[in-house]
Amino acid sequence: MRLGGIQSAEDIATQGMEMLARIAAEKSGGTLEIMVFPASQLGNATAQIEAVSMGSQDMFIDASGFVGTFLPDRQIDGMFFLFRDHAHFAAFMASPLNQAMEEEFRRLRGIRIISHNWFRAPRSFVSREPLQSFEGLRVRVPDIRGYLESVAAMGGGPTQIAWGETYLALSQGVVDAAEGPADNLYSMRFYEAARHISVTNHLRDCLQVMINDRTWNRLSAEHQRILVEASNEAGAWYSAQVGATVESAFRSIQQGGGIITEMDVGPMRERVARRIAEIEAEGNLWRRGLYQEIQNIR
Repeated sequence: MRLGGIQSAEDIATQGMEMLARIAAEKSGGTLEIMVFPASQLGNATAQIEAVSMGSQDMFIDASGFVGTFLPDRQIDGMFFLFRDHAHFAAFMASPLNQAMEEEFRRLRGIRIISHNWFRAPRSFVSREPLQSFEGLRVRVPDIRGYLESVAAMGGGPTQIAWGETYLALSQGVVDAAEGPADNLYSMRFYEAARHISVTNHLRDCLQVMINDRTWNRLSAEHQRILVEASNEAGAWYSAQVGATVESAFRSIQQGGGIITEMDVGPMRERVARRIAEIEAEGNLWRRGLYQEIQNIR
């Protein structure tokens, strides 16, 4: 089976993918072979999810927010400041509400999510100049509606650019700012092109291991069990590594010339919250009342 990702070959996520493949091979006595293709070798995230849906690619792993491109209710995942903290996000991922969304995704797109315990570091911004305001700034965003809406709500100009092209876009001034988890800001070396890092923790997400449902159903029950175990074991390792490397990533960024500052997120949070209320009133993205359902999770 082919497992695709979009993070760099050196990234912890890619190491986790390789661990997943190794555990699956060991547990199955070599009868489960997973070939790992990182760094967008099989296309960007949206293209790879489409390929998994069609069955031309077996598996994909990356952010849960990308599912929003294919499932309306999941578009709320990409709205900034949706979750209060890590505990709130973890409780949501374990909730019946999230389970229902994953089942709907499987039914509509033929993609089964077999692991979502690959918790990432909270996301922060990197910019070419000190970040005082988003007004007039071109901000790199992925092809996720929540990111587009959030950046626009804060006054910025969302600019869709593939993750692997972000370094070049920052260095050439195509965009003024971008965002990502602390460990990725370091592993992708964005701080070399834009040395100002503003810690905002504006979004919490996880990587999800996805597999084509027809491919899954062709596996034996034993192979299914092994694949889930391998995915969760690699996810637990990944989450632990992320937690241990965030501080070291920030130190390394500073040693490389990056300037790190804490940013007052209150005004940003308020502007995004107002946009969320407007979107729910319009009723053309996720269903009405979903935001409050998520807020009620403890």
